[in-house]
Amino acid sequence: MRPTQTPNRGESDTPITQQSVEATKVPRWSVSPGSTNYYINSVAVSGDGSRTIAGTFLHTYATTGRRPANGALPPGASDTGLFGTYCYDANGTLRWKDEFNGWQGVYWVAISTNGAFAASGGWFTNTPTYQGFVRAYDAATGTMLLNYATSARVNQVVLSSDGTWLLAATTTLLLFQRVNGAYQLKGDFNPGGTSNTVIAADMSADGRQIVCGDYNGSLYVLTNNGGQLALGRSWPLPAKGYSHCVRMTPSGAAFAAGGANGFFYLFDVGNFLTGGGPALQYQAANGGSVYGVAVSDDGSALAGVANLNPGSDVGGMVYLIERHGCLAGLTWSFQTDRSPNFVSLNLGKGMLAVADGHPDGTPGNFYLLDTATGALRWKYTTSNMSWPIQIAANGTAVVAGSDDSKVYYFTP
Repeated sequence: MRPTQTPNRGESDTPITQQSVEATKVPRWSVSPGSTNYYINSVAVSGDGSRTIAGTFLHTYATTGRRPANGALPPGASDTGLFGTYCYDANGTLRWKDEFNGWQGVYWVAISTNGAFAASGGWFTNTPTYQGFVRAYDAATGTMLLNYATSARVNQVVLSSDGTWLLAATTTLLLFQRVNGAYQLKGDFNPGGTSNTVIAADMSADGRQIVCGDYNGSLYVLTNNGGQLALGRSWPLPAKGYSHCVRMTPSGAAFAAGGANGFFYLFDVGNFLTGGGPALQYQAANGGSVYGVAVSDDGSALAGVANLNPGSDVGGMVYLIERHGCLAGLTWSFQTDRSPNFVSLNLGKGMLAVADGHPDGTPGNFYLLDTATGALRWKYTTSNMSWPIQIAANGTAVVAGSDDSKVYYFTP
């Protein structure tokens, strides 16, 4: 069945850009972890905003992307160095850190909603062979509860709400369970295919339902049966490309995914498992690259960001798409100054946050938008492009990171 794309509330499906006068916003605190100007590629915040996790990362990109066209790295920076995972309290005080001498460093971090457990993953070394890592911690003390080596970079880590379950997306999808105070590998899902890897993953609050997307361009829904990963169904994206981001509702009843050619998708898990397609889909203007999607806790809304012109820095668009019964459509859109890289949605608190920037060496921005109107609540400009941003579940904090090497903590 073709997904419904009719306009919402009888409005036109022409995107509506709503932007208020910029508000002056000052972060409650900002900090640069470690002693070197590395990128902050990922941040995570506990549900009550009391703990923030961040990691330091650096990759020598080609002549396009996050590295300047002249190939220069940040002053004093190297792919090999001292990288780490860092935990801060709500006042910006460093509570603990886990640093290591390695290669490229921490690509992704996570924290359980209850703030009790944290995780990180990325690259560890490239010599004599390539090796990635997954680590887990007691978030109160920094005590390491897992140090697991992988044969490839860990692209994402996800924790269940209470920290019992830990997912790691690498060549395969790894599932760990916390048993007697330490994490043990329980399940391993291999999507198969040549030179394939799991790019993105997410799970329900209880860790029972899982969604992931691979480099070959398919989405998978799996069930966690006491630590064993059971494949329910896979679904190939309609066009070439793969999903950079998937997000699942806490109940596990729905998930959102980005696709190729500017498409966003929202799926009902029950319908997906019985052979159905997306509950709704929306294509962004000009079919730009989609790097971020988000879904509301109740599965009633999808947020997505896309570049206006792939490969350029002319800006991008933010879309909020809602469904009401069998009708769904664009609620509003918002244009960013630079290419948008990540989006976080907290519909219950009326907030949508976006990070943008491209290419490296040029300013980036953080935006907080009102979900009811699409109006800009505030905007903050950084000295370099920015990728991660997260809203705390209780709405008391917005945490973000930038290639300017800083972690930012805002009170909305």
